[in-house]
Amino acid sequence: MTTKIDEIFDAIRVLEESLKKELEQEEEKLSADLLAAQKKFKEGLLHYLWHTPILHYLTAPIIYAGIIPAFILEIFLLIYQSVNFRVNKIAPVSRKDYFVFDRASLDFLNIIEKINCFYCSYFTGLLNYTMEIVGRTEQFWCPIRHARKLLNHHAHYSKFVPYGDGKRYREELAKLREDLIKA
Repeated sequence: MTTKIDEIFDAIRVLEESLKKELEQEEEKLSADLLAAQKKFKEGLLHYLWHTPILHYLTAPIIYAGIIPAFILEIFLLIYQSVNFRVNKIAPVSRKDYFVFDRASLDFLNIIEKINCFYCSYFTGLLNYTMEIVGRTEQFWCPIRHARKLLNHHAHYSKFVPYGDGKRYREELAKLREDLIKA
C-alpha cells in the first residue's frame, strides 16, 4: 500500500538525482580561463593575517580542537562497520564517497584559507559518512518513521514504514534488510 507520503519521498529522490546531475554538468562548465582568472582574487597571507579579527584568533583553538574527537569518531566508525556490518551482511559505506578535498586546488585561496577549507571538508565528509552508516544501521534495526516531523533525515529514511503501521513493518522488514546487502 503506497501512501501519499511515500509518493512525496519518491518525488524527492527523483529531484535529488536531477539536482545531482545538474551540479555535475555545472562543474564540467568550468573552463581553463576561469581557473586562470582565480589567481587575481588571491589575498596575500600577511594581508589576510593582518585583517583577521582578533576573535577569530581567540576561537581558532576551540574550533581546531574538534579534530581530536573527529579522529576518534572515524576510528570508531571503521571498527563499527568492520564488525557490525560484516556480521549482519550490510554493505559497507565507502569512505571515499563522502570525503572531498577539492577546494585546496583553488588558486584564489591562501594557505590559511586552504587549511580552513580542508578542515571543513573533512568534518562535512565525516558527518555525511557517519549519517550514511547510521542510516544503514537504522534501516536494519528500526526502519520506522518517527511520529513527529524531523528537521532533517538520512537518505534511507524515506524507505521506512510509517509510524504505527505494525502490519507493514512485519511485511517489509526482511526486504529493507535485504536491500542493505546490495547497497
